[in-house]
Amino acid sequence: MPDTILGSWVDLRRNWADFPFESTMLDADKPQLISRVTQVLEPREETWTLYLMRDMTREQFGALADMTMMDRSLRDNQDAAVFIRSDGDAMIYVHQEDHLLIRVKAIDADVTRAVQEAKGIARLIAQTGAYAKDERIGWLTARPQYAGTGLQVTYLMHLPMLSMMQQLKGIAAKMSGEHRFSLSAQTQGDKNPANLYLLKNLFTAYGGTDELTAAVGAVADELTAKEDNLRRKVLNNTSRSTYVDQVFRAYGILRYARRLTEAEFMAYWSKLRLGAMAGLLPADKAAIDSLLAQTSKNQLMQQIDSSMDEHTIHFIRADVVRAALNGG
Repeated sequence: MPDTILGSWVDLRRNWADFPFESTMLDADKPQLISRVTQVLEPREETWTLYLMRDMTREQFGALADMTMMDRSLRDNQDAAVFIRSDGDAMIYVHQEDHLLIRVKAIDADVTRAVQEAKGIARLIAQTGAYAKDERIGWLTARPQYAGTGLQVTYLMHLPMLSMMQQLKGIAAKMSGEHRFSLSAQTQGDKNPANLYLLKNLFTAYGGTDELTAAVGAVADELTAKEDNLRRKVLNNTSRSTYVDQVFRAYGILRYARRLTEAEFMAYWSKLRLGAMAGLLPADKAAIDSLLAQTSKNQLMQQIDSSMDEHTIHFIRADVVRAALNGG
């Protein structure tokens, strides 16, 4: 898997034929969809946990939001529910725009395998009722752009060089103009200190699953090639570069800092990872990537007792990072 890719997953959208789309469904009918999924999953050997948005506190949802594949907009939909498999590699959203959105992690970026698993889950749930399908269009979805295969592939990509060299805006604008793919910041708002981006297809009416996955994969490969080319030119060909200096400064700060806000950490983390990928720093890629989960606010909150205030998180975050970069 290219080092630009931190993760990938597939989404499969389906709607039952015997219910109207979410926008016109009666509130009284909505619990029936959750019951249909429940009756299929309960007999399974693997454990699935159901989370109802209307019953969750902000703190409880915050713990779920740390999961890479979690749709944070779910919190704003009180009718929605999500079933999460115990390994965290599969989720089933109910009432999140479509009746069903099945999301499966692509282990080692094996998108084809993830698609097969998502389709398998869809077939299981189809035992409770047929899905809406048009002979000409394919599977029907709430948004016409997703009709067809109902399949969307997402890559979580780290693109620090393209970002620092201010090339991403142009690339994203071109994609948007072609209406085939989108490239957007993982974080909400204008700031994206970690330089993490989501690449996904914008429509699903391809000739088949293989054609669709190949098309998204080709764009990911193109972005990777551009990122690698800039990395070689800017970082590997000269030691007297302001970008090389930024990499080593980030490494030094993260190894010795006693206090790190989340935004500070994410910005330094991005440069740390860039330096490791360029072979400039003696840092392990797996350890660097694991820091994203270890330093999340909700993860760190578990280490704070009742006598501490929330500002303590910044000090604990620095402790976690120092331990990881200095061998414990």
